[in-house]
Parts: sequence; C-alpha cells; structure tokens
Amino acid sequence: MRDRFYMKIRCWLGLLCLAALAGQASAAEWALHRIEGREYVTLDEIAAFYGLPKPPAVELNGQPLPSVAAVPDPAVTTISKADEPSPIASTDPVPGIAAAKTITLHSESMQLDVTVGLREVQINGVKQWLAFPVLAQEGRVLVSRLDLSKIIEPRLRPELIPGVQRFTTVVLDPGHGGHDRGAISKFGFEKDFALDVSLRARKLLEQQGYKVVMTRSTDVFIPLERRPAVANNIAGSIFVSIHFNSSNSNADARGFEIFSMAPRGAPATNDSVPRERDLREEPGNAMDLPSSALAGSVFHALLGHVPMVDRGIKHARFAVLRHSTVPAVLVECGFVSNKAESTLISSAAWRAHVAEAIVDGVENYRTLAEKKSRPKVIADYRKAATNNVNLRDSGNP
Repeated sequence: MRDRFYMKIRCWLGLLCLAALAGQASAAEWALHRIEGREYVTLDEIAAFYGLPKPPAVELNGQPLPSVAAVPDPAVTTISKADEPSPIASTDPVPGIAAAKTITLHSESMQLDVTVGLREVQINGVKQWLAFPVLAQEGRVLVSRLDLSKIIEPRLRPELIPGVQRFTTVVLDPGHGGHDRGAISKFGFEKDFALDVSLRARKLLEQQGYKVVMTRSTDVFIPLERRPAVANNIAGSIFVSIHFNSSNSNADARGFEIFSMAPRGAPATNDSVPRERDLREEPGNAMDLPSSALAGSVFHALLGHVPMVDRGIKHARFAVLRHSTVPAVLVECGFVSNKAESTLISSAAWRAHVAEAIVDGVENYRTLAEKKSRPKVIADYRKAATNNVNLRDSGNP
C-alpha cells in the first residue's frame, strides 16, 4: 500500500511539472534527472536559464561533494493552530556537510541561495521553503522540478505568473473570534490583536480606493469554511487572513511567516514527507500561483517595513486556503508566546505599523496585476530606508 502511494505521488509530480514548465521548455531544454521516482534539474542549468553566475564547484575536504539525500531533521517548534500540519523541519545542516555548502547565485536583478540537503532557500533576500530538499548526486547539485516550476520560477519572474488578475476588493479575515480566542498571552488574545490589525488595514485600504469586506468586524465566531466563501462570492477579490502565532514547546520561536496554498503533489511546508491527501485537487489549487505571488508581495513588504525574524514564505492546506477560489494568503504576525514579541504585539502603534506593511504588500500585488511588473522586494525597501537616512543626515527635508 505504501509503495503504491509513493508511486502515485511521483507520477502526479511529473505530470504537474511537465505542464508548469511548458513555457520554459521553448527557451531551454531541461535535462531531467530521476531520483527515487522524482524529477530534478541541476543547479547549473537553473543558473544558466536565469542568467545567474555559474555555481562554483562544491567540495567537501577537497573532494567532490558526496551524494546527499533528504535527511529528516527534528522539529524546532509547533504552532497552535487547529488545522496546522506537523512541525517544520529544522534548518540544521545535513550531518557531514559543512555550513559553507550554501551556494550563492546573485545577478543584478535576482538572488538565489540554496543549501545542499535542506528545503530552505533564500530568493531575492527572503526565506522560502521548497517542497523537497536540494540534493547532491555524482557531483551535481539538484533541485526538484516541482520546486523549480512552482516556487523558484514564480519568485524570480513574478511578472510571468499566469492568472494574476486585476482586483478591486480585499477581503480581510481576522482569525478566530467569539469563543475561539486563538493564541493567548498575558496581554490578551490573538482574536483581538488580529481584529485590531484588520480594522486598521481596512481604513488604509479604503483610503486607497479599495472596497474592503471583513469576514468579521466584531468579536464573533465565524466557521472556517465560511471565511473564504465570502471572497469566493465577490468577483475581483483577494483574501488576506490575519493571525498571530504561538508555540507550546519553544519560547524563543519568533518572527513573521506567511502561507499560501500548497501545490498539488507537494507536501505542506510543515510536513516532512508527502501524504496521500497532497494528491487531492483542492479548490485553492486553481489559484496556487497567484496566491504565491500575493504571499511574496505581502511578505517582502512586512519585512521591509517591520524589523522581525524572517521565518519564510510557506505553503499549507489550511481550510481558509484550501477552500479559497481567489488569491489567498494567511499571515502570521509574530508570536504571542515569545516574551519580547508579545510586548510588541500589545502595542497599538506596532500593530498599526504591521497593518501599514500589509496594505503596502497588497499595493505591491496590485502593481503586479495591473502593470505586470515585479513587485518591490526587501532590497528595494532597504535602499529606500538608506536613502531616507542619507537625506536626513544631509539636512534635506
């Protein structure tokens, strides 16, 4: 039974990636490498295709890097969400592979950093989680074809993502509500913090000409399946669910993260291996690429405006993402279980800053939808901040 399941999942992955990479095949013929039934592309080919520098030779103790397969790592945190998958894999390097085996490929307009044996990559300065670890085999560094088509390509060339359409309505979804308090800190409940950020974001979005619909604007309970249905029934809308995080096992867990719908055939970021449910076609899969673009736009804005730990752009099958037929993301705005972050979250001024960042991310996505141009990335925000400091130091207004 187990063997049949993995055979099914590998077949589906191949079919999915054939379709997703059809547009790229006209520009480059990918040499595919099959490992344990899954297709991979060499990092050399990826670099050549995107005009990135040729990857350096990767060696260990002066010898070619030995074959490295996926190594399951221990969990580092668990998150208190009712439909949260199992814990995320650790980012510790694979045993026997030095930390220096991170490969950095930067051009004038693109950045890609990968580490052999891990699912964590950096794309344009922000952490991103792949579906499958980067492998090494016979001296080659390999990335799964699904990750190339569903994660790397949309991140490096978001202007080419199909299905990114103009929108006029933003549906804001404050997490939890009523008897469902969400995560708890000594300063209050997640449900109240999420509602406050959403109300602040609504005001700013309306000032910029958007129509804004709230799944709840008071302290009431809304079932999970009814939340995305609000956006599904509004033409030209996007869905942004706002939450705060908590960990029962790691008091040091902290930072921002954002989720969009996991592609069919790919495990959720917090799952270490594929599950049979990953093969199911969910309503949200019709928008997994536009949702991923929305996630990137919002996340770069969050980190660009608010100095927080980057936990990454992730994929999940939360109910609000599975059932959404419009571009949809779920934002986790820090940990109420972390002493320092819970103090920040309790500040109305800090929550206002987070709301401003989310709104700027929505604006980034509108730029992509309307102009088909790349949204701002974290480097753009840092450059703007540096310019502002220089102007201030020079005495200019």
